[in-house]
Amino acid sequence: MDQRSNLYKLIEKQLGSSLAGYVSERRPAQSWRAIAGDLSERIGVEVSYESLRLWFADAEEPAA
Repeated sequence: MDQRSNLYKLIEKQLGSSLAGYVSERRPAQSWRAIAGDLSERIGVEVSYESLRLWFADAEEPAA
């Protein structure tokens, strides 16, 4: 059964690719806020950094 939220699915549809891939490419160097801001601007849908943080809690911390 697919456990992803409707927002997650909408983001992937607008993005045209995997949200997990998008986040994993950016997470080592960017904060959750920066990723959410870039993503929101790119797809035209407001995405909170808290949603990303919860969905990808196991992603690496950004470089210091």
